[in-house]
Amino acid sequence: MLKEKKFILALILLAAFSLTFVSADNDQSKKAYELMYQDIQALKIQVQDLTVLIKKNSADLQELKDQVKILGELLRKSQTDQSELKEELKSIPLQYQHLNSKLEEIELQTAILQDILQSLQNISAQIKPAEKVSAKSGKSQTAKKEQPPAEAQKPAVITIPAQEMYNNAYGDYLKGNYDLAVDGFRLFLQQYPTSPLADNALYWIGECYYSQGKYEEAIENFNDLLLSYPAGDKVPAAYLKKGMCQAQLNKKDEAVATLKLLISKYPSSEEARLAQQKINELVGK
Repeated sequence: MLKEKKFILALILLAAFSLTFVSADNDQSKKAYELMYQDIQALKIQVQDLTVLIKKNSADLQELKDQVKILGELLRKSQTDQSELKEELKSIPLQYQHLNSKLEEIELQTAILQDILQSLQNISAQIKPAEKVSAKSGKSQTAKKEQPPAEAQKPAVITIPAQEMYNNAYGDYLKGNYDLAVDGFRLFLQQYPTSPLADNALYWIGECYYSQGKYEEAIENFNDLLLSYPAGDKVPAAYLKKGMCQAQLNKKDEAVATLKLLISKYPSSEEARLAQQKINELVGK
């Protein structure tokens, strides 16, 4: 029954994809460069925001240092002139302690922000060369436009409802029938490209490849999801699995950069917590 079902899906996919395979590699390459360009722009904005915040904290820090210095002088003076300043200086020790506590807090925040800023600058430096490559690739892509075939065959008409088709493919994934699940999800994307479940289908295709150890193919699908559905609910998970694929391919620096980008974009997500654990594991090696 499984072989028969797979054979039917394969025939349908063959008809539906007959016009798309020619430019698939070029599209994937172009999408990957576009995705890196978007990440670079996001990092630049975050670096600018962090720089402004560090400057503000530095100014606050200097102001507190000046206040602490003044209070210190008043305390030293109070030791030699207790009779004149006794009433005025009753509240000074408490203020001094409060300012010292605030000073330590700001110093800690500044140190953390500087560390984050350095990490983001390192990531930006690693990705920046891709901008030039992207520009060249864009020119190459526009210069080589493929001519449409003289005769186009109409894809087979599928009457299976969207939710049912998606559920069937997801059921195959849960059963470990990864090839069949990939075929089902791709057919779903062909028939229902505007469905709210389209980004989920792309994500589960990537998960199927990840489960099979096909990490390069998985990365391509996660990149496609990140570029095509930047506001989708599967974006944090796609970043996480992309970083884990890179780690499996022994691309440690790329994996750490991807996971840090996830943390900076979605700091309160569960995926960010898992990403930090993976970074600690990779850095500890």
